[in-house]
Amino acid sequence: MEQNTIFLFLITSVTLTLFPGPDIMYVISTSLAKGWRKGILLSLGLCSGLVVHTLIVVLGLGNIMQAFPQAIRVIELFGASYLLFIAYRLLKNSNQIEGTSSKKEISERLFFTGLLMNLSNPKVTLFFISFFPGFIFSEFLSYEFQFLILGAIFFIQALIIFILTTIVAYRLGQNFKFYNKQLLWNKIQATVLFIISIILIYP
Repeated sequence: MEQNTIFLFLITSVTLTLFPGPDIMYVISTSLAKGWRKGILLSLGLCSGLVVHTLIVVLGLGNIMQAFPQAIRVIELFGASYLLFIAYRLLKNSNQIEGTSSKKEISERLFFTGLLMNLSNPKVTLFFISFFPGFIFSEFLSYEFQFLILGAIFFIQALIIFILTTIVAYRLGQNFKFYNKQLLWNKIQATVLFIISIILIYP
């Protein structure tokens, strides 16, 4: 087993996760607007999508996606439509008193939004297909099992980074009360979701 290969994979994965993107922007804005607990729920949803993408690679379904690219567009458009709907809801409710929705409803919506944000980007699966084979680390383990291990490593490091980002963003938000207004952060979150939707619609 090549430990150096696994370590290189970890470093590369951390670098990719830290690269500024819509996902981490939405985690930050959610943590600032709704607190660190909601930010963690969103992070769990986002990272749960990585589990699905890994299983798709392991089961070989990624080849089907490559053979039928029109299926990718359907998934992307569905995800973009849902995110646009959430953005609209945020803007519509931005002038309402914070806390009108139940905590359970908010929690379920954030987890599902994070999950769908990840799943509606099939390019993650295609990225894993091209990324994982370059880090095969054993001559004795099956490719499928090694892909599972690599997927688990990617999931764990992404979750840790998102959680740390959530806590840091929340702490910073506590120090700047002026920026912690629901109206402002609803608009920021809606903007981030709109950007993600545009990226999905016009890849």
